[in-house]
Amino acid sequence: MTENRKKVELSERLSAVAELVSAGGCVADVGCDHGFVSIYLVQNHKTDRVIAMDVNEGPLARAKEHVEAYGLEAYIQLRQSDGLAKVTDADGVSAAVIAGMGGKLMEKIIAEALGRGLVISEYILQPQSDLASFRRFLREHEYTVTEERMICEEGKYYPMMKACYRAAQRPGIDYESDFADAFGPLLLAEKNPVLLRYLQKETVKFEQIAEKMRLAGSVDPSVEEKCNFLKRATVLF
Repeated sequence: MTENRKKVELSERLSAVAELVSAGGCVADVGCDHGFVSIYLVQNHKTDRVIAMDVNEGPLARAKEHVEAYGLEAYIQLRQSDGLAKVTDADGVSAAVIAGMGGKLMEKIIAEALGRGLVISEYILQPQSDLASFRRFLREHEYTVTEERMICEEGKYYPMMKACYRAAQRPGIDYESDFADAFGPLLLAEKNPVLLRYLQKETVKFEQIAEKMRLAGSVDPSVEEKCNFLKRATVLF
């Protein structure tokens, strides 16, 4: 088989997600969509075996076209699957990539896998919502965030993380505060500049909302609380 030597190009967000994958082993690409993350992982020697999955036939058909165009059929297997439902221990999956979904849906996917005894040692995750509850969920199920990144792409902020099963926490880092859950323990510990920009932007936004409400003669305690929480988080820098 002749492989297409042209390298696939990913967005900054998806490239950052893919780079979090530890080299070696078999990777499950959950919600693979167009299949480009799977192709990137093989081309950049992160793995030589990917199981690319999507719940819908349309994305899988597109992924199949792209995998064949790059000549990587021997390395990337396509499966129609709701989350990790079609993955078993026999597949030898060592890492799973789940990006661009809501935190609650990611919780469901991971919880269902654990519920049937499938323990994947490494998850690469880029949740779009419910980050605080999602980070708590990971801790409660014995996953430790071992690496975090944050990307700003086209004005949108994307936090992402590597979570490893029963991995040791880094000494001296607070993993369980409200701030750590909301914004990421490692991002805060390293004083990540992208996170700081995000906090500053959100603080201004909520200050403006609160001011408009005050001028209108109404007060929403939740808005004031959010604003104060963001300010206290910014002080950590």
